[in-house]
Amino acid sequence: MKLAFMTHRGSVRPENQDALQIAGGVRTGDMALPAVLEMDDLRAPLLLSVVDGLGGHRGGARAAEILVRALAAGADRFGAVLDPQTDARLLRELLAGGARGMREEALRDSALSDMGATIAGLLIRERSALAFNCGDSRAYRFSRGEGEKLEGEKLTHDHSAVQELLDRGEITEEEMRSHPRKNIVTSAVTADAFDDFELFVKPVSRAHGDAFFLCSDGVWEALSMSRLTHFLNDPAPDAPKRFFDSLIAAECRDNVSFIQVR
Repeated sequence: MKLAFMTHRGSVRPENQDALQIAGGVRTGDMALPAVLEMDDLRAPLLLSVVDGLGGHRGGARAAEILVRALAAGADRFGAVLDPQTDARLLRELLAGGARGMREEALRDSALSDMGATIAGLLIRERSALAFNCGDSRAYRFSRGEGEKLEGEKLTHDHSAVQELLDRGEITEEEMRSHPRKNIVTSAVTADAFDDFELFVKPVSRAHGDAFFLCSDGVWEALSMSRLTHFLNDPAPDAPKRFFDSLIAAECRDNVSFIQVR
């Protein structure tokens, strides 16, 4: 298994309010280049997550850091066998712990009372995975189609105003990327939420050759699904770097963070 990951402020925002949690490790701030991590054997459940501090809030970066550290602290609590109900309960407990951490910060500084974050993640086991999200960060799976090309599907379900429009058939998936209400989230992990947030979970199978992709909204808003699919089908060692360069060239309006799993 090979992981490639990156988090960066992007080409417009003055700071990076995204963060990554990778198997108990934490990445915050700007990375200079995508990192690559190879794993020979998946001996224990692997927890991966992309967290996006709520943009425009003073405490966005701090909220993202608090949440990824809460997840990292509990990454070893998951069992070796898929149990969606137990997994969802543990995930909710970890996210609620992050919300409590935000609340403690807000009690010390009232200017942080509206801090919060969205999240998308994967809990990967030898033959299965559990995708989850709260907010508009996303998880995708890419499986072999005709001609051995990877074909993608969105595993998560956004908690956002544009997702509600899509569910009602008023806009298309592609129109979500440029809609004027695209930045309105309907649920997030926040300082005043404790465990009052929506958590979407979806058990999925895992087959040889599958690829998974996690990202913050700055990524999926900047590049179309076809561009993302092209990247996941690129076996070159420098593909993650070229993908990041394409995000910067697209002048994305937000921070950009992703984790690729092959």
